[in-house]
Amino acid sequence: MSEQKLLPKSNAVVLSSSHKSRPYWEGRSPRWICQMMVQRACVPVTGGIYRLNKVAEPFIPVQASTGSPLINLPSQNLHIMHSHNEGSTLDSSYAAYDEAPREIHLQPIQTVVKMHTRIPALYSTHHNQLEMQLSLSAEWMYESKENLIFNHPDWGLVNNVAPRLQLKSEGGPTPDLLDDMLSRIWKMPDVFVMHPEAIAVFAQDCNKKGITLETMEFNGGHFICWRGLPILPSNKLYLTDGKGKVLEDRKVGASKTSILLLRMGEDKQGVISLYAAGTEGSPRFPFITVDFMGISDESVASYLMTMYAAVAVLTAGALCKAEVTI
Repeated sequence: MSEQKLLPKSNAVVLSSSHKSRPYWEGRSPRWICQMMVQRACVPVTGGIYRLNKVAEPFIPVQASTGSPLINLPSQNLHIMHSHNEGSTLDSSYAAYDEAPREIHLQPIQTVVKMHTRIPALYSTHHNQLEMQLSLSAEWMYESKENLIFNHPDWGLVNNVAPRLQLKSEGGPTPDLLDDMLSRIWKMPDVFVMHPEAIAVFAQDCNKKGITLETMEFNGGHFICWRGLPILPSNKLYLTDGKGKVLEDRKVGASKTSILLLRMGEDKQGVISLYAAGTEGSPRFPFITVDFMGISDESVASYLMTMYAAVAVLTAGALCKAEVTI
């Protein structure tokens, strides 16, 4: 049989062009808590500062002492009458405000994307090079925002839990612990947030106890629930050694992490996400402004990307934290 003359693959590929994907970054996370805040608890701020005013009046705490029932609710300047006779003189009332309201300053999250003008002109056949660089930089900014939401030293949620709403457990998350948190944040709570490995430990504990967990859908994701509330995962609730050192990998039985339960939105006096008014951004980059800064003498174009962010806990009863070991 005569030898067939075939075009070899190694030679054929000279005329072909491989399919080129856009760049994928493994560090990107779903950022579920950010998505929920955008839908339920986003507040524009003018002047760069959010002044959190509170009413300075007593109230009945959840863990109120037992004994004789209170005929009149505790009050300082609010004087309400009830069950009184006709013609009685009514007391007057006013609600005193906290004279030293807290001010929360929006913090900038910024970067500058620089690129030689020849790059997008010559090498954008499959994907726009400038668009890809802006997109990847935006992803990093959004990841940084979620990290700050939890861990900013001034206004981060982990650092803004009232002492009476901080719980500690020597073990992992359990149904009893989550119920304890719900007993404290009982005024229409919205969501639990846990590290993914803490969620796994909780699910395993429920399996051992024969408890079937319900699931719910949110923005295309499916989450297990406890008492009808979704448990959102976030890797920004770090695993630590208990002494402040962040662990790259879980040390079974020796890793500390936080569980949060929060109520969200202004109407519910909950947790809100703040952004600078007028910086809504675009559908492509929500809450990020992109400003062209010009081209240098070396033909390098610069683009300033800016986001302003902060969170506020409107009332202490909107946030509970439990420290657990997994």
